[in-house]
Amino acid sequence: MDRRFFLSLIAGLMAACASKNKIDVDPVDDGQEGGTPVDEGTTLNGTRIEEGNNLYGVITDTEGNPVRNVPVTDGFRFAVTDTNGVYQMKADPKSTHVCYSLPAGYAIRQNAASHLPSFYQTIRPSAVNKKNFTLQKLTGSSTAFSFAVLGDIHIRNASTASTFKGGAMRKIGEYFKENPSKGPVFGVSLGDIINNAKDPETFGYAAEALGSAEYGAGKYVPFFTVIGNHDHNARKGNSAESGTDGFDIGTEGDFSGTFGPPCYSFNIGKVHFVALDNFIARSEPSSSGTALPATGHNGLSDKVYDWLLRDLALVEDKSSKMVVILQHCHVRGFADVPHRSDMVAKMAEFNSAYIFSGHAHICESYKYTVKTRSGRPVMERIHGVPMGNFWYSKYGPDGAPAGFYVYHVDGKDFSSWEYRCVHNPEEQMRVYDSNDVYDLESDWSHQYAWSNESLFAGGNFILAHIYHGDEDWEVTLEHDGKAEKMTFANKRIYDYCAHSHLANDNVSGIKTSWTYHWDRSENWWYLKLDRPASELKDWKVVAKAKFPGSTETRTYTCDKITRKLTE
Repeated sequence: MDRRFFLSLIAGLMAACASKNKIDVDPVDDGQEGGTPVDEGTTLNGTRIEEGNNLYGVITDTEGNPVRNVPVTDGFRFAVTDTNGVYQMKADPKSTHVCYSLPAGYAIRQNAASHLPSFYQTIRPSAVNKKNFTLQKLTGSSTAFSFAVLGDIHIRNASTASTFKGGAMRKIGEYFKENPSKGPVFGVSLGDIINNAKDPETFGYAAEALGSAEYGAGKYVPFFTVIGNHDHNARKGNSAESGTDGFDIGTEGDFSGTFGPPCYSFNIGKVHFVALDNFIARSEPSSSGTALPATGHNGLSDKVYDWLLRDLALVEDKSSKMVVILQHCHVRGFADVPHRSDMVAKMAEFNSAYIFSGHAHICESYKYTVKTRSGRPVMERIHGVPMGNFWYSKYGPDGAPAGFYVYHVDGKDFSSWEYRCVHNPEEQMRVYDSNDVYDLESDWSHQYAWSNESLFAGGNFILAHIYHGDEDWEVTLEHDGKAEKMTFANKRIYDYCAHSHLANDNVSGIKTSWTYHWDRSENWWYLKLDRPASELKDWKVVAKAKFPGSTETRTYTCDKITRKLTE
């Protein structure tokens, strides 16, 4: 063969390959663990793998085209895919997973069996790990979407998992079936997935339930998960590392074995979501009956905060995007929480910023003084629970019914959000007469009169407990042909009717230990009347829900006084 023709043929083939720039990979894992170290001449899809890098792979779309600028992390370090879709790094010795940050415009891939999000693979940092991923482009809107959020679920056993599956998860599936989204739908479970990590098999029950929200034939809501304090197994921590970040990392093992990395991020439309482990486990259990750490506290460890900084640094054009931090432990009101102020300051670089928390088992909102690029404050939203009181009652400790949240996004802001009660989806509030005194059977009867609150002493008041209300909402009492504005209490108040029910009624498992199962809520509005609320005729409380950055409103009404709760 003529040498010039041969060289021309080779050049043509190389050019054709370069123009296509494709690689045929398995959609889940075309990788390897183990084997010999990377040779100096090792290449992948045209990219040279640097000697010493033992974690690498290629990210392509379903047509084999490389996807560039995708952040990839082993939980400690980051790499970004190049023009060939290739990432590479040296795995940290403590890493167990590699995952990518889903780019906007691509669909959430799901595990075929569990229906949970599939964005990670396991690795062995002492071996050579070749881990490839395939992304699928969205077919609908990428900037208008909806997602469900769950506070603590505390799955205790197969029975509570079944109750959860048949209650909240079934309702979530029905909601998205009846209210189709313009774009993707997904869910987030904000930690304390199980009740005690000493029973790691319970993660399996929880995972099966979290993958069960069906909203169409063969279509399931993919639920992302956050690790909570109850999900840390302190028996997995190395006692030699007690008090250090190393001990904390070891306690994540059972959770990550089921749900993947405890810290990760993903992008939907103009929103950057970041899931964080914000409970720091510091020592082994204090008794043989639990796997919970003897010492630990909320906040970000130095390792997690460093990871967060690296993640946020890779987000482009922050001023036109919203960031949502997904974490378990609420941090509002706790100035000494490690890296809380640092995190909030970094969030302010975005157009708008929210912290989504669980842990407290109550519904509450909190505005930080730090302002985002839009001029609005960073806001923390603490989420109520779908389990009620640890599966013993349908009411949570703040008196709100067991429920879940649905958030709607349009562009770079929330257009609205709503609270959906598991047992009565349309219920949004209860209204009380401040003159009512509740069940007097217990030794604690003095705690069940509204007059114990100085705000309501010595007068006739109508009270509205609006479960997920916000201080910006407009709440009025319509009666006698007029509408009077009700006042936001701006303080945390007990729901005495609900707590009387939990303490005095025959609620299994609560009556003997009720003090652990109640708490206050800020979501109260009141109005002083010239007569008892029970004497009003043809009245109703009207709440107009307003949302920061949106012109959309939602209106809720209630026209009855509640005097007794039932299960």
